[in-house]
Amino acid sequence: MDNTVIVIDDHDIVRLGLETLIAGSPHLRLLGSAASLREGLALIERHQPALVITDMGTGDSSGLATVRAVLAAQGPRATLVLSMHDEMLYGEPVMALGASGYLMKERASAEIVPAALAALKGELWMSPRLNARVLSRSLKRHHAGAAADADGESSLTLREREVLEFVHQGKATKEIASALGLSARTVDIHRANIKRKLGLRTAAAVIASGARRA
Repeated sequence: MDNTVIVIDDHDIVRLGLETLIAGSPHLRLLGSAASLREGLALIERHQPALVITDMGTGDSSGLATVRAVLAAQGPRATLVLSMHDEMLYGEPVMALGASGYLMKERASAEIVPAALAALKGELWMSPRLNARVLSRSLKRHHAGAAADADGESSLTLREREVLEFVHQGKATKEIASALGLSARTVDIHRANIKRKLGLRTAAAVIASGARRA
C-alpha cells in the first residue's frame, strides 16, 4: 500500500506537530509539507502522494475554496481535512465535496495517525457525532426526498457557508467577492440569505454569531 503523505498547514507549530506524528508512525511516509496552498499544490503535482492532510485555512486561501483546490489536485487519492472550525458546521460540506475525512485540530494529536491509515485504506473518517449527523440527514433525505432543512446553519448552501466564514473574519463585500470570484451583488444576496436563515437582522449580529462559536 502506498503510504505517502503531504501536509498543508500555515501554522508552524501545528505543521511541525503533524510532521512529527506522521514521521513517528512506521506505517506512514512523509514526503514533505507546505505552509501555503500554492506550495501544497506544487508538492502534490511533484510527488503525487497517496494522502494529503490539509487545513481549511492556508493564508493564501480559506475555507471550502482550499478544500476544493486540494481535492482537484489530488484527484481520486485520499484527502483529510484538518480544521479548528466546528465539525457540525463544516464537516458535512467537506465530506460532500469528496474528502476522506474531517478532523478537528483539538483531536489531531490522538487521531491523525489512525485517521490517515483509515483514509489510505479507502475508508471515511468522521467523529461519532458527525457520523451520526450525516447518517441522520441521509435517512431524512431518503424518507422525505428533497425537503429543505429548517434548522439554521444546516440550511445554508455550500456557497453561503463560504461567505459566512469570510463575514466572520470581518471581510467586506468587495473582499469576499474577489476571493470567491463573485460579483459584489451576488455576495450581498448570499449575505441577505444568511441573515434570513440564521434569524439575524444585522451584519454585526452575523459577525457576533461567529465569535460565540469561537
